[in-house]
Order: sequence, then C-alpha cells, then structure tokens
Amino acid sequence: MTSLTDDLKLYLGVLKRVTTIMTVGLLSPHSRERLLAIYNLEQAKNGLPETPQDPYIIPKTDVFEILHLGNAEYEGVYECGFGHTTEFELKVISNLVKERNPQRIFELGTFLGRTTLNMALNSSHDTQIITLDLPANQVDSTEMEIELGEIRYVKKEVSGERFLGHPAQSKITQLYGDSATFDFSDLEHSIDFAFIDGSHAYDYVLNDSQKVLSLMRPGGLILWHDYTNWAGVRSALNLLYESDPNFKNIKHIGGTSIAMLEV
Repeated sequence: MTSLTDDLKLYLGVLKRVTTIMTVGLLSPHSRERLLAIYNLEQAKNGLPETPQDPYIIPKTDVFEILHLGNAEYEGVYECGFGHTTEFELKVISNLVKERNPQRIFELGTFLGRTTLNMALNSSHDTQIITLDLPANQVDSTEMEIELGEIRYVKKEVSGERFLGHPAQSKITQLYGDSATFDFSDLEHSIDFAFIDGSHAYDYVLNDSQKVLSLMRPGGLILWHDYTNWAGVRSALNLLYESDPNFKNIKHIGGTSIAMLEV
C-alpha cells in the first residue's frame, strides 16, 4: 500500500509533466505530436474523427524579417485576377527584387507576364530577366501530367502580354518549352533571383525546384508561388523541406502563399 506522501509525489510529478507539456512543451514539435497522438487515440476509442496534421509544416517568416526598405517607393502594375499573385504578394516580390538588386532573374511560368513586368520595373536597367512558359500547343503533350485546373492558364492567346510593347520589355527574354525536358544548361550557376510559378502538379514542382536550384548562384533567392493554394505545391515543398538538406531552410512568408529559400 502506498503512503499519502507517495501518492502526493506521484500526483505532483504528473501535474508537473502535464503543465510543462501544455505550456513551454507546446513549442516542441515532438510534444505537439505526442499530444495529437493521445487526442486521436481517444477520438478513435469514441468513434470520432481524428484531427489531421497541419499541412503547412514549413516555418513562417514575415516581411519585417526579410525586407529592410521600409516605405521605399517602387513601381508596379497591380491588377489582380485568376492565376495572378495577389497585390500584396506582388509588392513583396517587387520589394525583394528592388532590395536585392539581382543581375539575372529567372521566372518559370510566364502566364500573362504581370509578375515579369513588375520584376523588370523594380530591377536595375542592366538586369536580365529570363522567363519560361509552356506553349499552349503543348498542353496535351507534356512530359509529366499537369493539373486539370491549370490547363486554362496554359491555353491563352498570348504569353506575357502585360510586358509586350512596354519599355521594360527590353530587359526580358521570353523562352518557351516544357520545364521537364527544357535544356537549362546555358543558365546553370548564373541566376541571382528565381520565381517558380509553373505547373502546380506535385511531380512538376519537384522537377522545377531541383532544376532551378542548379541554376542559382550562392546567395541567390528562390521564391515559389501558391504554397498555401495548391496541394501539389504544398506536398512537394513539404517533402523537399523534410528530406532534402538543400531545402531545409525554406520559409513561408506569412500573409502570402509564397515560400522562399536563400541558396
């Protein structure tokens, strides 16, 4: 038989562990996983649904941590629509370009050229911007399967229409091709700033991420669009973050769907 003192010690010990787990312990991923496992076990016992894991596992940062321009002025074309970056996302990208002053920018996924134009407007006069887009006539013959929901973004009359005829077009080189088969050898180790917004299918995001990484100079910056909007993007970036040391420092910019990696 246990004494009252032993029972009290046991009670206090359990109380201490529970208090620790429910306070500072919540900062530990391992503690959170244990709590979720316990909760889901109880849910299962009572025939109730489990709580899903948080799909957004990439750590967050925010504009105050990554930008230092304050209220500096920059140029921009902000009309939004389906398939576009939001106005706030576009301002974040524009500020990053202006602050980092890249000499060579690579964009994967031109679409209408709105982001392309804004990067051109906020970079130096001698910055070179290279943008790659899948031609509409290749939408049914891609090397890997694309998402059904993005076919309409490929089937457009003109790729990059926003920068056509604009004075900043002189800084932009438009390329066409399937990123799964395109020859990137001429661009290797030459890019300072990259924006990945091509196919949102899981396999393509993995392919594009690895290929763009091979193009980057040390200290370069890679941005991905739609981390929070498309399951294929989210799953692919989560996998890279968890399993590939080259992508372990990916951050999700709070208030946007943009993920970023400084190479």
